Amino acid sequence: MAALSPALLISTLVVLVATATTAQCRPQKHHGQASKTAFAPLATVHAICSTTPHPASCLASAAVHLDAATAHLLASSITVPLLPANILSVALASLRGALSAVSSLSPVLSSTLSAPSSSTTPLRRGAAQDCLELHDATLSSLSRSASLLASPGEGLPSVRAHLSAALTNKATCLEGLAGASGPRMDGLLASLDDAYEHVSNSLSLVARSGGGGSAASFQATVAKIIHHNRRLLQDDDSRNDNEDRGNSDSNNGSGETVITVAKDGTGNFRTVGEAVAAAPNNSEARTVIQVKAGTYVENVEVPPYKTNIALVGEGRDVTVITGSRSAVDGWTTFRTATVGVSGEGFLARDIAFRNTAGAARGQAVALRVNADMAAAYRCAVDGHQDALYAHSFRQFYRECALSGTVDLAFGNAAAVLQACALVAGAPVPGQSNVLTAQSRSDPNQDTGFAVHNCTVEASPELLASGVRTRTFLGRPWGAYARAVVIESYLGPLVDRDGWTGWPGAEPGRADTVYFGEYGNEGPGAGTDARVGWAGFHEMDYDEAAQFAVDKFIYGDDWLAATSFPYDQGI
Repeated sequence: MAALSPALLISTLVVLVATATTAQCRPQKHHGQASKTAFAPLATVHAICSTTPHPASCLASAAVHLDAATAHLLASSITVPLLPANILSVALASLRGALSAVSSLSPVLSSTLSAPSSSTTPLRRGAAQDCLELHDATLSSLSRSASLLASPGEGLPSVRAHLSAALTNKATCLEGLAGASGPRMDGLLASLDDAYEHVSNSLSLVARSGGGGSAASFQATVAKIIHHNRRLLQDDDSRNDNEDRGNSDSNNGSGETVITVAKDGTGNFRTVGEAVAAAPNNSEARTVIQVKAGTYVENVEVPPYKTNIALVGEGRDVTVITGSRSAVDGWTTFRTATVGVSGEGFLARDIAFRNTAGAARGQAVALRVNADMAAAYRCAVDGHQDALYAHSFRQFYRECALSGTVDLAFGNAAAVLQACALVAGAPVPGQSNVLTAQSRSDPNQDTGFAVHNCTVEASPELLASGVRTRTFLGRPWGAYARAVVIESYLGPLVDRDGWTGWPGAEPGRADTVYFGEYGNEGPGAGTDARVGWAGFHEMDYDEAAQFAVDKFIYGDDWLAATSFPYDQGI
């Protein structure tokens, strides 16, 4: 393409800048008088990119994915208003760069991770499978984020949630590949780092533009996903008429598909996995899988294309899905889950998820959730180390019982646990109990754990052991970990330090985390002897309110459709 002449370039740039900013900068008249025009500070695209974690990658994306004339603008002194709309324009260019860079990794990932090798262990093969699956999830998240950013009027919380999840996917992949080496692997790891620089930049720009968005605009996005399920999962006797039709696509007249699972063969299927496989793909309507009382020994995966599935048991004491995979047995932590959920809009009610691998078997997940807008009500999550893997996206748990030992709830979701019981078990001798291990790795991720109106207590086994086991509210798995405990009852088992460090963490992590407490009571609630970290906060009301359901996970806009109760504020 021929180079633009200086005169044409200047003319083009003037038109571009004027067109983009006239509406935002035009004086407004009120009652016949022109008001003073408030112009935002001016900044070039260089200046916008300089605020990102990786300015060079930001400029490279802008040069390719903004219009041709703007590529020349990068080297000029012409400025554009530093307004949210202009920042988002650069964010969209960065996001398109991210999508291009991450897409280019697909053949590299496939060839490197799928290459046969006599030295490849089952654990390494499992890590490769995780990476490939999470890579596909990231591509989906980036594509969806680009569509949302390019759609005027859409809110930004979904974009930020998807970009946060994409970075979490990369971290999970790298954890599984830790220790891998060789020319091909080293090249792959370098390519991963380069590609995800664009993701981190996009997230920082969305956050800087006011990335929370409005509840009203977010609701438009949610409406496409949740659809019309206002009465979802309410106790409805009319549903019973459809339970025994003997096929997997029975419909109760509300648009829901109802599938019944019973071990004795009286339902549509005998296993939960079969019912999930029979559910419609990419459905906007709800698929209710009613699981009759019984203990189902199986590992269940709800893949990304199985959307809006609800598992409904007959009570967490009588309907149990159980498995025993563990890290010691050669599984990746991601794949140890008895139930793993990747499908958006997942719900669970009155059911237990259990991993029976013993305390000595290492990581052994009972429930893993890496799905957006997922919620559980009156459920149980039972295990030892790593019982609940709240991996990514927005999640809500109400009146659930979580029991375990080390890192009871861990991951990088934006998760609220409300009115739940956190029960510390008996760990391996010499170990401590840790209730949360949050892994936020980027300061712009909208993630963290909020424990609200819960109880923290010892299990009967721990009490009976007579062993004094230190029990902490949390530890920082990630450099920017966030976890708060609000208006909860903390039993005498909670250590006076409250929080503990991560072994081998880089110096200064205690300064970059955010651990907070507000309005707690009970023998373990005193904060006078808490850790003296810069990252520990005795929060006031306004600080604590930022972690409430309505603000932290935008629960007002999607939880109503579940019929699950929730407290929107604190």
